[in-house]
Amino acid sequence: MEMQHKFVEFMPDNIEEGIVYISLEYGSVIHLCACGCREEVNTPLSPTGWELTYDGKYLSLSPSIGNWNFDCRSHYWIKKNKVVWAENWSDEQVQLKRKYDKEELDTYYENNMPENNANKKPNNDRMRMGEKIRISKWEKLLKLFGFK
Repeated sequence: MEMQHKFVEFMPDNIEEGIVYISLEYGSVIHLCACGCREEVNTPLSPTGWELTYDGKYLSLSPSIGNWNFDCRSHYWIKKNKVVWAENWSDEQVQLKRKYDKEELDTYYENNMPENNANKKPNNDRMRMGEKIRISKWEKLLKLFGFK
């Protein structure tokens, strides 16, 4: 399935199938579930939410979209305007992912609140040759699921 995209200021009342609506002003991306169940999918853009990539022609959202609260339980990515289906996840995998997301969110806000940063020293075990080591979300997930 190929998705089209529309940049808007405000989300329309009627979301059309096959269209991803993007409000950069409000950091919001909405579309109807790619499975056809017509559930509205909201993927908020934020440092701990989804990331939008747009190259002037193609739109991609990352990470994957897991609609675990919908009856369809669909799981997919939008990559270069195309829906790429992902494997179904068990309830245990979903719970682990939710736990990981909560920990990531807590860490993000803990590290980015002004009152928490006043007396912080660099964490030297996360530094190599003066640069911060960045562990990707996928590396963290693989570790969480016991693959690393």
